[in-house]
Amino acid sequence: MQANFAAQFDLGSDATLLYGDALKNYFATRAQLYALLDTTRRGMSDSGIRNYGTTGLPVAFGPTQVARPLFMAGYGDEVPVDSLHTKSQKLVGTIGGDFVVGKVLVIDYPQQRMCVLDSVDAYWQARTSFVTSQVRNNRMHIPLTIEQRTYWVLFDTGSSLFTLTTDEQTWRGIAQPGPPTDTLVVNSWGKPVAYYAAPAQSAVYLGTHQVPPAKAWFTRDQRHLEFMKAAEIEGLTGNALFQNDVIVLDFKRSRFGVVK
Repeated sequence: MQANFAAQFDLGSDATLLYGDALKNYFATRAQLYALLDTTRRGMSDSGIRNYGTTGLPVAFGPTQVARPLFMAGYGDEVPVDSLHTKSQKLVGTIGGDFVVGKVLVIDYPQQRMCVLDSVDAYWQARTSFVTSQVRNNRMHIPLTIEQRTYWVLFDTGSSLFTLTTDEQTWRGIAQPGPPTDTLVVNSWGKPVAYYAAPAQSAVYLGTHQVPPAKAWFTRDQRHLEFMKAAEIEGLTGNALFQNDVIVLDFKRSRFGVVK
């Protein structure tokens, strides 16, 4: 199926997802669409969205393909029939961690580009300072050190706005003393979630690499807190800490690196 499709790249999601409402008008009938779903593989996301397996809706990004993404029923913005093949981009899904299982992902933030490799070759090995990470359920956890304490956090490209997000108790040990100095409400899977922030009181390191001065954020949203508990992480970080860097995520050997 060809159109000007776009997808969010979200390493906080363990699976690649297709948005049902965004795609439904590309099919002549609902029966034609549902014939590509595996209704024996059904589930419910923690945000309450029904999902199904798929059998004939592969997602390709260059030569890399996710053969069986999940289908999120009733989610996404419907594309009007008269706009199906116009030049405007249509957001139809999320590319998740199954896209890079056993691979190496290089993200070049300054040049706004990325690539997927089978392994770390001599070029990247010589130029990258790696730390040992943990890979669980297609997600990468990385160690951030603050005041000689290590916090294991999920590297989440879908968490673009926040340098470091955690629960309130952990936040009080990281942020400067006092009440939050900033509040932001964002849309998370169709629901508003509030986040609160203050500057971190100490420098933040990934191995020997000092990241830019960071704000520490926390949320009281129960769904997000339960996710962190289930994932056995103390927080999340994302693009904001590395926006001036080239980073290498080696899912094959469980390591995360910053190019020197």
